[in-house]
Amino acid sequence: MQPVYKKRIPIYLHNQVLACLRQHLAQANKILQSEYTEPKITYRPKGSVAGSAFLTRWEIQLNTTMLHENDKTFIEEVIPHELAHLIVFKKFGKVKPHGKEWQYIMSAILGRTPKTTHNFSVHNNNNYLYYCLCQEHYLSKVRHNKIQHNKTEYLCRKCGTILKLRNSI
Repeated sequence: MQPVYKKRIPIYLHNQVLACLRQHLAQANKILQSEYTEPKITYRPKGSVAGSAFLTRWEIQLNTTMLHENDKTFIEEVIPHELAHLIVFKKFGKVKPHGKEWQYIMSAILGRTPKTTHNFSVHNNNNYLYYCLCQEHYLSKVRHNKIQHNKTEYLCRKCGTILKLRNSI
């Protein structure tokens, strides 16, 4: 069973997050001749999203579980990625999330490779195993409950058959 990190982030990890953030923010401010302030950092203990940038709140939210499991790699990849979103919003306004402006900030300003997705493992013990004629499917608890309460049916995109719960044979 995967541990869920509901408590506070250890101070050493939070300090590493802040150090990375401050380094990249200083670099961006110097190159862009700007004075962007340090965004608020918040933590969320679940989900498949590594990080989120809340543009109007000037906030970066990080996945606690992924941070604990991948520490330095996670920090070095996710912090610049989300910071770039905030800087792009301040500098260019509302534009395509991973568009040319974001790619420019990531590569030319922050010196990072512009990657739109992460490769961190996502553990989710709340998935339910369903099957069709051609493969197995993992459905979330929400989708599973909708099926169980006869509110919907899900079809396989490949073979078009209705998905069935593996344990209900």
